[in-house]
Amino acid sequence: MNFVSNTLHRTVRWPKCRLKHVASINDEVLSKTTDPDWELEYVDISNVSNKGRIAGIQRYSFERAPSRARRIVRDGDIIVSTVRTYLKAVARIKDPPDNMIVSTGFAVVRPGQDLDHNFASYALQSEDFIEQVVAESQGISYPAITSERLGCIP
Repeated sequence: MNFVSNTLHRTVRWPKCRLKHVASINDEVLSKTTDPDWELEYVDISNVSNKGRIAGIQRYSFERAPSRARRIVRDGDIIVSTVRTYLKAVARIKDPPDNMIVSTGFAVVRPGQDLDHNFASYALQSEDFIEQVVAESQGISYPAITSERLGCIP
């Protein structure tokens, strides 16, 4: 049995805009003067699956951490791999510990007040967005995209 409603259906079109207009990228980094004994939980690109899962977080003192352990993340941020983009390493940060740090091989995207965190996570993990990131990457053996170029993707 088919049911037809008499209510009007409206198509809602969301405006398309560049990522940098609705989110900030790489807001916070660890200072080089951080206490050498400060313990951090580190996420590298190899710790993020192409399904958006973070696994195998590594613990280091700041002094022993890789030099690329610099980007600070907050709840609701989305990390997008900017190197080896074909790995499709994109993940939402949910309730991270205060000492979680990610590699500089990620762009940390922080949705602005006009962008819902759940929608941003969904959109940045979509095949369409990831395909654009890969297409905009430069290099053959080690393709990468700059944070500036990432911010220009609609």
